[in-house]
Amino acid sequence: MKLGIRTRITLLMAALGVLASGLTGYYAYRSSQTLLAEAAEREMLTSTRVLGRRLTLNIREAAKEATLLAELPATQAVADLPDASSHAIAARNNLARIFESVLAIQPEYFQIRLIRADRHGLEVVRIDRDGTNLTRVDGAALQEKGHFSYVFRTLKLKPGETYLSPIFVNQEQGAHTGQGQPTLQAARQVFASNGRLYGLVIINIDLNGLFDLLKADLPPTLGLYLTNAEGDFLIHPDPEQTFGFQRGRRILAQDVFPPVGDIVGGKAGYRVITLNNPPPLRGHPTVPTTAVFLRQPLGDYVSDDPFAIIGLSMPQREITRPTHTLATAILNIVFVFSAIAFVLALWMSRALTYPLQLILQAVGRVSTGRDLGELPLNRKDELGDLARGVAHMHTQIRDQMVVLDEHRRSLDHLSRHDTLTGLPNRRMFFDVLQQAIARAGQAGTQLAVMFVDLDNFKDVNDSHGHATGDRVLQVVAARLQHCVRAVDTLARLGGDEFIVLIESLDTQEPVTAIANKLIAQFKTPITAGAREILIGLSIGISILPEDGTDAETLVARADEAMYAAKMAGRNGYRFYSAPPGSP
Repeated sequence: MKLGIRTRITLLMAALGVLASGLTGYYAYRSSQTLLAEAAEREMLTSTRVLGRRLTLNIREAAKEATLLAELPATQAVADLPDASSHAIAARNNLARIFESVLAIQPEYFQIRLIRADRHGLEVVRIDRDGTNLTRVDGAALQEKGHFSYVFRTLKLKPGETYLSPIFVNQEQGAHTGQGQPTLQAARQVFASNGRLYGLVIINIDLNGLFDLLKADLPPTLGLYLTNAEGDFLIHPDPEQTFGFQRGRRILAQDVFPPVGDIVGGKAGYRVITLNNPPPLRGHPTVPTTAVFLRQPLGDYVSDDPFAIIGLSMPQREITRPTHTLATAILNIVFVFSAIAFVLALWMSRALTYPLQLILQAVGRVSTGRDLGELPLNRKDELGDLARGVAHMHTQIRDQMVVLDEHRRSLDHLSRHDTLTGLPNRRMFFDVLQQAIARAGQAGTQLAVMFVDLDNFKDVNDSHGHATGDRVLQVVAARLQHCVRAVDTLARLGGDEFIVLIESLDTQEPVTAIANKLIAQFKTPITAGAREILIGLSIGISILPEDGTDAETLVARADEAMYAAKMAGRNGYRFYSAPPGSP
């Protein structure tokens, strides 16, 4: 079914309207998704920094508590008094009550101890959290801890330094509530009043409580991650993925979120990560996810883990969920505007149909070379511009056709004439010669071909340059043209070779006369600039039909005769003479 112009314009303009509405809606939707993603990344990065500061503050408080307890007079009294004295027992009891008070007001601590530097790191005062109760471990239940790293690491500190242990799962026997729980230890040296290193005070921090505190204000759509300085997971949405290094299996954040490796290696302070195709690892994201990981220094402490890495993640579908309502609204808007675009397109197509049909008819006439006919040239709108453009185009096309015809004739002339001398070239000469042979055959007359070659022309080029040689060729062409008859054809075959066609011959006398005239013409030197150059001619002549009946044979035998003239001393002419025994 062939659609009319009105229908096509209606459909086109309606399609453009629908397309414009659709593209606007699409880019608005995509832009909103991008803005939401950027906002979510900023919010997650801010939240991660807040969580990091909260973690650092809690650790700082624990370190201050350890420092305060290590420097208490009650702690120093235990360090100064002999172990067996009644005063020492009272001092230890007093210190134990202080430890109990601290544990009572700090529910995230589950153990405080005073440990000696000697006697294999024997515990002196120890208070444990046991469920909801506080328990003092005393007497034979006190243990030697000198083989634990937190003891000898703390004892090697410089005065004023605080030891912060790596985060680990506590496996110490008798730890009560703390056994099997994520633990962080803050320790400080204890000195007697005479400056003697007595031991250390150490606080075991219950990180479950701290972790719950970190997660308390987070929405359920956010996943919280915490790793040590090497990337081992300490907090993970799947608890099975945590503390793998204590079970002989490293579960590293950089294996799941490769850019975290830059944070571990110190190349970056944070990374915003988008996982469009998460790796199929158990307990890790299985849908496209955006995550933020931040390097969080733990403080100016002596520690094997000077920093932790905190991360938050959110499925991308949760980030873009608010755009679903926007998408519905955008679709409704697109539908309304598309309907309006269709109505407007129908009205405008009707308004455009008549003048446009006139223009289309005029364009059709252009292709046939007829006059344009009626055009809406007086309109002041775009259709008037189009009509005037068509009229102008028609004028230009006619002018261009005239120019093209002139160019065609010029190119045809160039293709059949020598550009240097203006004489016919080889192609044109052979066309003329073949036509002359046909006419001579019909009239029963003869014709002659004179092959003219300049003597020693190469020496002119070598001695005076090609520019002088070109000038000499132009003068030669003019002199040759002057010598031949108006009915004869002079052509340049190329280089220093010229050829003359002499028609309508009854005898060879005109040929001889022309040859002598040519040779005589060149006894006068040619002036080229400031130079006078003497040029001689060697001419070979072939006659139709004695020397051949076709163009190629006549030219070839004239060429042979020319070489015979050169061999005879140059500056002369020779008729073709067939070798003995030739046909």
